[in-house]
Amino acid sequence: MAKQAAWRANLSVNSVAIEDELTSIDLKVDQETIVVTGFSNTGPERVVGNYDYSHSLAGNFDGAASQGDATLFALIGSSGVAVNFDPTGASAGANDPNYDATSAVLKSYSIKAAVGAAVTYAAELEGNSALARSTA
Repeated sequence: MAKQAAWRANLSVNSVAIEDELTSIDLKVDQETIVVTGFSNTGPERVVGNYDYSHSLAGNFDGAASQGDATLFALIGSSGVAVNFDPTGASAGANDPNYDATSAVLKSYSIKAAVGAAVTYAAELEGNSALARSTA
């Protein structure tokens, strides 16, 4: 698949598609790299541990039922919901990976209003299960 514009990206939280109001989506995966360098090593030596991931979201506030605000605010106190990120806008395939989590928890949610600007929000979801890169 060729490079493409970001407008195709899809994101659903707890089976609610909220990409229509999002202005940015950031999936970040951090993997532990433990330093195990010894005295006689000629350079650094590392082993790989577990990983962590988070989704950072920003968008235009929509207070309607079944939209971003209702969906994200409902996650306060939740033990986790499914999050599905599809950067290509297509069903999972060899050239269209989807990044699916069966459980993510809400870390933060903020709403911002300023004179002369749209009301916006930002949220961060942290992984609470394995993250799958689906291609089928």
